[in-house]
Amino acid sequence: PCAILIEKDQKNQDEFVETEIDVDLVEPGDLLKVLPGSKVPIDGEIVFGKTSIDESMITGESMPVKKKIGDTVLCGTINQHGLIHVQATETGSRTALSQIIKLIEEAQVSKAPIQKLADKISGVFVPIVLCLSAV
Repeated sequence: PCAILIEKDQKNQDEFVETEIDVDLVEPGDLLKVLPGSKVPIDGEIVFGKTSIDESMITGESMPVKKKIGDTVLCGTINQHGLIHVQATETGSRTALSQIIKLIEEAQVSKAPIQKLADKISGVFVPIVLCLSAV
């Protein structure tokens, strides 16, 4: 996935240059342009513009949320209408979406305490029942 990085022009510090870069190269503090209809590539704060964001992927809320300067946007949400500039606060594995994915993966591989207890009980109970049924 790509992101549009906004930087000051090296030759003329009063102008800005837009560069399309891989989202993995974005660092906290970078300024990004997010076009209408595109996914927000990082967690960040809006510093220019206003829009409606579809946060259903993160929150489950089906209605778009209005966002303005100073509001937080999350990685993976969709910018629906307005052009916004976002200053990156979290990138890569530190974004909210990455943290959610990590928690789900951990939950899938770990056993709940009650499941561990059931495994211990069945480890003793089943052999006892088999022995008693043989008698």
